[in-house]
Amino acid sequence: MCVRAKLEDLVFKRWFIMAKVIIVDDSSVTRFILRKCLEKNGHEVVGEAINGQDTLRLYSELRPDVVLLDIHLPDDNGLRILEQLISYDKYANVIMCSSAALQNIIIEAHQLGAKHFLVKPFTGKLLEGTIQKTLKTQKNLQYCLI
Repeated sequence: MCVRAKLEDLVFKRWFIMAKVIIVDDSSVTRFILRKCLEKNGHEVVGEAINGQDTLRLYSELRPDVVLLDIHLPDDNGLRILEQLISYDKYANVIMCSSAALQNIIIEAHQLGAKHFLVKPFTGKLLEGTIQKTLKTQKNLQYCLI
């Protein structure tokens, strides 16, 4: 049983793209849960931020594959941070994660360049599926540009 489970994990992970991720959320509990979920699926959390200023600095230093960005931050609005990230790198893979699920906020996030918007609370399976969809779309776009 144990050998079979490990084999299934290897087959499962073979088809998935692993990512370097920055988590941006002012809640330490949320950051911890997201980190555990991401690491369980083979992703590397390269940085965590609790505010907008740290997010922009970490992004420019680490150039992650994906940024998980909350809307409500202590020093700024996640939508403004999203806009700055996209201005810095128009190909940034930003997934908004927020309990603020108002339709106008979701629409604005997509208009500003967010790849997806996850409404809290969400499952690890939904998070992983969203990351894979984001990375595969980005990978296909890169092939088209070459």
